[in-house]
Amino acid sequence: MTIERVFCRARVSACLLIMTGALSACASAPIPEQQISLSRDALNRAVAAEATQYAPLEMKSAQDKTLLMERALGEKNYAQATTLAEQIEADANLAERKARALKWQRQLTDARNGIQVLKQEMLQDPATSFNPPSSAQ
Repeated sequence: MTIERVFCRARVSACLLIMTGALSACASAPIPEQQISLSRDALNRAVAAEATQYAPLEMKSAQDKTLLMERALGEKNYAQATTLAEQIEADANLAERKARALKWQRQLTDARNGIQVLKQEMLQDPATSFNPPSSAQ
């Protein structure tokens, strides 16, 4: 055997070894249990925050991706399932925060309106003899 043939066989063997390793790594991708759990927890928190009412688009996106993730898991496409689980978690977190912010905004508006009503009642009731300080500008 010549040196050229030895090098050629060594290259072919190395390529086959690399390809075998790459294929076995793809075939044995683990189930993304932790990421799936995180995405489901985020969805549950969003539902508890009433995100279906206050952030329906974000919740719809998360729920649609959940169906796709379940399908990917059934097909043992764990790479796609992992990607979808990450997106679900992000969408659900956004929906939760948006819902909480809108609810807090509504509570703040209600509280301000209540204060205005109380001020008007105090100013209209002669028995209180409330004289607000004049604002000098």
